[in-house]
Amino acid sequence: MNSGGGFGLGLGFGLTPTSVIQVTNLSSAVTSEQMRTLFSFLGEIEELRLYPPDNAPLAFSSKVCYVKFRDPSSVGVAQHLTNTVFIDRALIVVPCAEVMQPTRTVVMCNTTFDHRENTVLGKRPCLISFGS
Repeated sequence: MNSGGGFGLGLGFGLTPTSVIQVTNLSSAVTSEQMRTLFSFLGEIEELRLYPPDNAPLAFSSKVCYVKFRDPSSVGVAQHLTNTVFIDRALIVVPCAEVMQPTRTVVMCNTTFDHRENTVLGKRPCLISFGS
C-alpha cells in the first residue's frame, strides 16, 4: 500500500508509483473535454493532454491521451477501462513512468506516435512534459 491509502503501481527501475496513464486507440473525433469527463469519475485530474490537440490542423486516424491524477491509486482503477468502447474504439489504458524534475514531471512511454513532431514513427520511447 502506498502512503495515499491505495495500492500504487510500481513500474520497476526504482520509481515510485505513477499517477499518469496513457490512453491509446482513441477515435480521431474525441475531444479533451470528453476525456476529462470520462476520467474525472475515477479521481481528481491534475492535468490532461490529448495528442494531437483538439485544434490540430491535420487529420489523424487516432489520438493518444495522457491523464495525470492527483492520487496514484486512480491509475489502477483507470486501467479497468481497458477494452471499454468509447465513441467507436476500444480504449487501451496503461500506466506511464514518471520522472520528477523540480518544475515539471516527465512521462516516459512506449508508443508509435511522436508527440513532439506529430508524426508516426517506429516504436520507440517518447517524453511528455507536464507542468511549467
